[in-house]
Amino acid sequence: MTRRLFAPELADAGAVIELPVESVRHAQVLRLAAGAPLVLFDGALGEADAELIELGRTRARARVLARRTLPAPSPALHLVLGLPKGGKLEDIARMLGELGVASLRLAQTERSVPRSAQSAARFARLARIALEACAQSGQTQALAVHPPASLIDVASKAPASALRLVFWENARAPLAVDAASGASGASELWAVVGPEGGLAEHEVDALVGLGYRAVGLGPARLRVETAAPVIAGLLLERHGRLR
Repeated sequence: MTRRLFAPELADAGAVIELPVESVRHAQVLRLAAGAPLVLFDGALGEADAELIELGRTRARARVLARRTLPAPSPALHLVLGLPKGGKLEDIARMLGELGVASLRLAQTERSVPRSAQSAARFARLARIALEACAQSGQTQALAVHPPASLIDVASKAPASALRLVFWENARAPLAVDAASGASGASELWAVVGPEGGLAEHEVDALVGLGYRAVGLGPARLRVETAAPVIAGLLLERHGRLR
């Protein structure tokens, strides 16, 4: 079985490249040896067949055999998330990364927890989680995590051509097949999910004013760490991304 390792800067065929510390550790855990075939990825649609030529305690090198640029998954799903509590964000980022979500855009909402994702160390950890999820699941592009901004500022970045949905427990309309299928032909999907406690009604009204459709998931009220991956999975599947 060919193993996938992260390499931030892929080179052309024939080049020998140093692997980053996290890939050295990964190769050690996998008990790889010189000569092992690899697939290197950069998390930004770059990929290369390679051969491991050295693995030591603190160093690993690989020779690139063939490099390629992969097409971007389409449609791209961008999930706008009201900042959740505590360690939930790491779990959500991991699951969204495994599913192939393009970006997680954090939003300050009326019911958000302000301290949830502010530090540089926290974002560095989220970036590592996104790369680990990309490697584990075989995605071509790592989840991009954007720092928090106000809900309206984040949501307004969606292009007018995107399919825009806000998931709200009080929405009268369920997630209809036509709203989630590929019938719209949109190249981007934007979905807003509130934090614990959900979105305030005036926030939903503001999003509707931006062109978002308010939809629900039925009678069940899901925790945010459940709702985010469920919504992502539903939208990706109905747009053919999981087939």
